[in-house]
Amino acid sequence: MILSRRHMLTLSAAAALVPARAAQAIASRPDSLVVWRGRGAYFGGFSAIELRSDRSRALVLSDRAFLVRVRLLRDPDARLTGIEEIEHFPLSGGGDSEGLDQRPDGTLFVSYEGPARVARLADERGAPRRLTRAPEWRSLPSNRALEALALDASGVAYTLAETPDGDSFPLWRLTDRWQVAGRVPYRGGFVPVGADFGPDGNLYLLERKFRLAFFATRISRLRPDAWDRPET
Repeated sequence: MILSRRHMLTLSAAAALVPARAAQAIASRPDSLVVWRGRGAYFGGFSAIELRSDRSRALVLSDRAFLVRVRLLRDPDARLTGIEEIEHFPLSGGGDSEGLDQRPDGTLFVSYEGPARVARLADERGAPRRLTRAPEWRSLPSNRALEALALDASGVAYTLAETPDGDSFPLWRLTDRWQVAGRVPYRGGFVPVGADFGPDGNLYLLERKFRLAFFATRISRLRPDAWDRPET
């Protein structure tokens, strides 16, 4: 995914604040706060979003295998004021869908938990076609599998599991099969839950850590020639 065109709302706001050196923890207030309300089996558990280039439309993925097209309402200063649903439709085959990315030609990639897998769709209405799986994915916990998914500028898919392999997270890249492109260190109890490639070619990783009833998030930048040296 290219941040200048389509990206997760949370990551787009935070990645712009990531400096070239290690950052201090900061507290910030959002420019706007909108409550999105809906009913039905499809609504809730939203896990990924594709923001269109005009910033007025988006495609949202739920962890119940539904896609929702929405219109983003903004004030004259471009602050978000509301979310208007256009339509929703299920992904055939169901599953615990978590990660989402889309090529310029409309091809969608979706990552899943339980069982861990990645599927490709010709378009938003297409039937998910399961891609080859890495043998190592069979041992991933059903609720801590492939949370993060991103496409680089060439359309090559990358994914990470929420579960570390020892002291690091394998970064999987799809060529003719899934191979480990590098390993991201497991640091401070944070786990990957989202990923996007920026226009600079670097991978920006959204990470989360639970603390009792609360959680913390952070953004890390990974350079393709230094996957094992993230900058936070």
